[in-house]
Amino acid sequence: MLVVGMTLVLAMVVAGVALGDALLFTGYVLAFLTFPGTVVWRAVAKPGPGLGNDLVLGTILGFVLEAPLYVLLRAIDLPSLIYGYPVAVLVVTLVVVRRRRRVGPVVVGRAHLWSWAGAAVACVQVLLVTNQMWSYRPLDALRAPYVDEPFHLAIAGDLLHHFPGQMPWVEGTPLFYHWLVYVHLASAATVTHIELIVLLRSLSIALLVLLTVGGAYAAATRLTGRKWTGFVAALVLAMGATPDFFGWTSLVSPAQLALDSVTRAFYSPTHAFVMPLQMVLMVLVVEMIRRERWRWRPWLLTVVVMVAVAGAKSSALPTVIAALLLALVVAAVLRRWQAVRTLAVLFGSAVAVFLVAQQVFYGGGTRATTIDLNGSTVQRLGILMLPEGETLPGSAPVSIWICFTVGFVLGAVPLIIGLARGGWRRPDFVFLIGPWAAGAGALMVLSHPALSQAYFLLGAAGFFAVATAVALSDLLPVDLSRRDVVRILGCAALGWLALVAVRLIVGGKMPATGSVFTPTLLTQLAIGLLVLAVAVVLVLLYAKRTTIAAIPAVVALMLGVVLAGAPQTTALAMAGPWLPKAPATDIIGPGGVAAARFVREHSQPDELIATNAHCIGLPVPDCDRRNFWIAGYAERRVLVEGWAYIDPTVVGQPSTDLNNSAYLPFWDPQLLEANDAAITRPSPETIGTLRDEYGVDWLVVDRRYLADLPGIRRELGQPRFKGGLYSVFDLR
Repeated sequence: MLVVGMTLVLAMVVAGVALGDALLFTGYVLAFLTFPGTVVWRAVAKPGPGLGNDLVLGTILGFVLEAPLYVLLRAIDLPSLIYGYPVAVLVVTLVVVRRRRRVGPVVVGRAHLWSWAGAAVACVQVLLVTNQMWSYRPLDALRAPYVDEPFHLAIAGDLLHHFPGQMPWVEGTPLFYHWLVYVHLASAATVTHIELIVLLRSLSIALLVLLTVGGAYAAATRLTGRKWTGFVAALVLAMGATPDFFGWTSLVSPAQLALDSVTRAFYSPTHAFVMPLQMVLMVLVVEMIRRERWRWRPWLLTVVVMVAVAGAKSSALPTVIAALLLALVVAAVLRRWQAVRTLAVLFGSAVAVFLVAQQVFYGGGTRATTIDLNGSTVQRLGILMLPEGETLPGSAPVSIWICFTVGFVLGAVPLIIGLARGGWRRPDFVFLIGPWAAGAGALMVLSHPALSQAYFLLGAAGFFAVATAVALSDLLPVDLSRRDVVRILGCAALGWLALVAVRLIVGGKMPATGSVFTPTLLTQLAIGLLVLAVAVVLVLLYAKRTTIAAIPAVVALMLGVVLAGAPQTTALAMAGPWLPKAPATDIIGPGGVAAARFVREHSQPDELIATNAHCIGLPVPDCDRRNFWIAGYAERRVLVEGWAYIDPTVVGQPSTDLNNSAYLPFWDPQLLEANDAAITRPSPETIGTLRDEYGVDWLVVDRRYLADLPGIRRELGQPRFKGGLYSVFDLR
């Protein structure tokens, strides 16, 4: 509760959220997410180690339950019925309790040291959100959004008023995307009447960040039965990174620091949404594998959560499928027939869900993701490390492959040791490790123009964190003395010092030219491995002289390496507001947001907008077509605004690098000509074409672009709105 209160206060003080909005959102979360989700969670899954554990996992499950209800009510145009949702859950709960005349145990308990430690990790995440996101882009700085924020806002705005949804910046384009997070935003806006930008920028994503950390804590505690493992899982997820010996880049590392994970949540709401969902999925699957008798209700709930995961992020379920297959093979080899039956059903269910989701959510497309066995992916990673214009020698991909593999293996040392010590005989443990391994393979084997295949690995970070905690729980004895705990923490501190020493030795200077990239990379890798080897030898010698075993000591050392960025992350969280930041670039002209909001307040959801604003910033040849903010803030469909981020195969175009970029040509020149002619050459014919043939109701004219405003006024009269660089005309 303290963490939630701290988050709300900072959201009001720093992000600019109104007190009323903060209270409404809190009430919405409790009534529409936490209460229904927790009731269903406790009814289907066994009660957890405490009420707090059930509340966290139940709140996450609440997102899963909310989505189909909102979609159904929106499709039949009765969204206001959603207000009866918590009431219906309450009535059903009371009826069931009265018939059974008993209630499952509710263990509240006192807050223990490890729960406070987990809360401290969550507080660091809140401070990172505050200092790295809210202070940089508060709600009164809407003209300078992150470039993709209007994209997310536009889809949420369309689903707020329509289902099925569209890509609203080009009217009539079907919505094939991972869109469930936007269903949540639309549902929250329907219940609370909070503007979507407030939910997107300040409230909902921050909630998802907290639930991701809290979900890791709850999952690890529940799966191990040991309180400290929740803290370890939360810490690894929030502040961990695979070893990166290079002071000048983290791109050769398969994971990045917590600062990046927080900003990634705000830049990619789909990633933010799927991360907590996976915590519930892993608990359900692991407990089904461990269970000796088959139960239908947990399986049905697992399938529902699989559907949500598939619709939340396209890269999430494939790694889970790979993990289920791996665990199934292990169970079959060991002749664990009950586990084989369970895993076979789960694997078949996941494959079926994936195939259906590919059609329902993604239209059967791959969104430019292809198999890449020629090293172009690692080549692009290397180019990103060098100054603009520099190129890499042909041997660079091999070096990057080596560094990636070494970093991945070093980060997974606790898991590898856990497998070697008998974990490979446990299908549940193999399942927890599987998504991380599958994600690493997908990152390097697949290719995407925007390197989006990285989400296969980044999205599996929750599995990695919980699996690490489970491995430590298996390796460390239950009756560990306080003195041995201190010694193990000392080994972890040595791991942290080893990585710090490597960074000091190699320095932070990037190779000056591409020709020295490969030898520099391999030299720094060799230095890092040498220092780490010395640290391992020291730990082994120390372990021989004390009561701690060698293997837990080495595991602690490597955990310290994985958490080497924790002090830096904490420092950034504490000192964020005072760090210099580059000023955000305005991509919306003065008066633009007000113009779009005017249309929203004075139109019906089915009315259509036309505009001459097709680019980010000023119009130039081959400009960036990621212009979505009119559709986003107006919550209305636009005949043609920008046209990026639309799968070219959906509109009948080939999937080429150009057509998958932000600079693609428009595929319907006749439509674009009719749209622009009404603004650049207004006449009864051109305006009549827009109004009568295309059904346009409003013109939003951006004076930064070519426009004949006197001619438009002559045909349509005075604008309904005029402010800054924008004029709004009514065609109705």
